[in-house]
Amino acid sequence: MRFDSAARFAAVALMWGSSYFWIKIVFGGLNSAQFSFFRILVGAVAMLGILAFGRERLPRGAGVWARLVLIAFLANALPVLLVELVDDAVGADADMVSVFNASVPLCVVLLCLAARRADRVPARVAAGLVVGFAGVLVLYAPWGAEWLSAGAAVNAVAAVAYAWSMLLMEKLMGAEEGGRAMTPLVLATTQAVIGVGWAGINMPNGGFDSTPQFSASIVGALLVLGVLNTGLVYMCFAWLIREEGAAKASGVLYAVPVVLTLGMVLLEDHVLGAREILGMAVIMAGLILTRLPQRTAPAGRARSADRAAPAAKSPAAVR
Repeated sequence: MRFDSAARFAAVALMWGSSYFWIKIVFGGLNSAQFSFFRILVGAVAMLGILAFGRERLPRGAGVWARLVLIAFLANALPVLLVELVDDAVGADADMVSVFNASVPLCVVLLCLAARRADRVPARVAAGLVVGFAGVLVLYAPWGAEWLSAGAAVNAVAAVAYAWSMLLMEKLMGAEEGGRAMTPLVLATTQAVIGVGWAGINMPNGGFDSTPQFSASIVGALLVLGVLNTGLVYMCFAWLIREEGAAKASGVLYAVPVVLTLGMVLLEDHVLGAREILGMAVIMAGLILTRLPQRTAPAGRARSADRAAPAAKSPAAVR
């Protein structure tokens, strides 16, 4: 694994895994709808500034923006909408929700298989994702959760939607507009800008029920969550997807519960049990398996393949 890829992976895992503690601070003065709006607004302003500094521009094509809106809808708006429509979803078991969040990498694999694109998921990566998910099950042990419930159905749909959004991100960053592919910076910026619209639409659902209370700690937490979580770290995640593919990059979601659990030990005096230690060990084994470097073909075999390539072209390709 290259150092820059490992650094991006670690940044995403650390920030997303520690979000719980920052959100607890923000909820001391803001409710859920207010938090969503101000967080994404801070992130959008920061990313637009970075975009301008880097002398990049937003995409112009209507078709590209349509796909960007779909990605934002699947990853952000749809889960919120489902929770609002299904009354029982709010009270879903926390461990069950964590398991569904961690099921996103497997959903990516299943969507690739459904689209008959198994070639996008190396067997070693798929095996590592299965091992990692087994570790999540051991870590949370959600055996008593109500799996046949509205809350479970909502979280299952949200997991599939998020996985689909990742595949759309991968495809979009491989496409070209005006002669160049979309960069992770542009993708992250557009998602933040669109997110402001989604969060604004949701503001009437509780956002005006109380007056927001801003303190130094709340503003600081909002800046961390907005600039880092919503902006720069999301850009790192998009970068991982572009370089490694959605399936391999999605494995970072397994590192999130590990960071969260260790954070609870450091910040909330949580005492680890044997089952939690075993679960985290299995998760790390799965992550190591997904991120082992791929074997490269021997030079002689690669040259032979290159020489044989012209002969393998179809008549249509030759024409």
